Amino acid sequence: EEGGQFFAAETVDQAAELVAGLLADQPDGVTVSEVRRAMGATRKHTLPLLARLDATGVTRRRDDVRIGGPRLPHTR
Repeated sequence: EEGGQFFAAETVDQAAELVAGLLADQPDGVTVSEVRRAMGATRKHTLPLLARLDATGVTRRRDDVRIGGPRLPHTR
């Protein structure tokens, strides 16, 4: 549960993989908007999901972007 929303473990894992793929192409960071578009989700759902990824170390928030954290899945 994050921000009053519950996410299935599979959803969090899929989001982690998606963000890892985006960061492979943009290692300096991705915006909430870029992640939202890639997920095909609303900002209402994207923000709490990114907060979950931040809390678990998959990503880290730096200013207005998310960068890879120590638990970011490896891609490619």
